[in-house]
Amino acid sequence: MAIELSSQSKAVIARELVEGAMRQFGKQGVEEGAEVLTRQEELLVRYGDDVVKAIQKVGPRSIPLLEGAAAEGFEQSARLLAKHGDEAVWVVGNQSRRALAAKLGDEAAEAMIKHTEIAEPILEMAGRSAVAALQSVSTRSGRQIAMLAKDGDLVKIGRTPELMAMIAKFGDRGMDFVWKNKGALLVGTTLVTFLANPDPFIDGTSNLASIVAESALAPIAKEIGNQTNWTFTIIALAIAFSAYLLIKSRYKPARRAC
Repeated sequence: MAIELSSQSKAVIARELVEGAMRQFGKQGVEEGAEVLTRQEELLVRYGDDVVKAIQKVGPRSIPLLEGAAAEGFEQSARLLAKHGDEAVWVVGNQSRRALAAKLGDEAAEAMIKHTEIAEPILEMAGRSAVAALQSVSTRSGRQIAMLAKDGDLVKIGRTPELMAMIAKFGDRGMDFVWKNKGALLVGTTLVTFLANPDPFIDGTSNLASIVAESALAPIAKEIGNQTNWTFTIIALAIAFSAYLLIKSRYKPARRAC
C-alpha cells in the first residue's frame, strides 16, 4: 500500500536509507548508492514500508532484485525480502521461483525458503496441496517427500492432495509413517482406508498388514461364496496368508508417540 509523503520527506527518507546502506554494506553500498538513490524514491512512494525494510535488511542490491521481480509481482517480492532478508533472495532472484510463488502464494515462497531446492519440484508437481505439508515438516521429512516424488512413488501411491493434507496435519509423524509404509500403501484399498482415518495407524493401534490381507482375501471370499474352483481357492488362501505374514514382518506399525 502506498504511503503519503511530502517531496522533502521522501528525499530525506531515500537519502537516509542509502547512507545507512552504504555504512552497513561497505564498498557495495558506496558503488551502488548513487544509482539506488535515483530509483529508490519512486519505489518508496508506490510500495511503502516493505521496500524500506527490504533495503534495510538486504542493502542496495534489493532495488535491482525488486525491479527484476516486477513481472511476477513486485509487492510479494518486497514482502519476502522485508520479512526474510537474505534468505528470500534465493526465491526473489530467480524467475521460475518467483512465478511459482506468485501462483501459489507467500506460503509457497516460505516453503521454498525453508526447504530450498527440494521444494520447487514438489510444488510444481503437487501444487497448493503440498504447501501446508512442506511448511509442517522438518527438512529431513521434506527430503523424503522429494525422494518419493523423484522416484515416482508419490504418483503411484496416488490421491496426492489427500496425502499431503494428512502430512500437513501430522507433520513429521505422518511423513515418517508414509515413508516406512510406502510399499503397503500401494496395495489395493489400503490407502483409501488409511486416509479415511489415519490416526490409529500413526498412533500404532492399527496396522496396515491386516488391511492388505483383507484386500487380498476379498476376491477369494467371493470365489468361496460361489463354491467354484476349490483348488484355486486353497492355493490362493495359502498365498494370501504368506503375503500377510511377509507384509506384517516388513511393514511394522509406527510406534505410539510418547
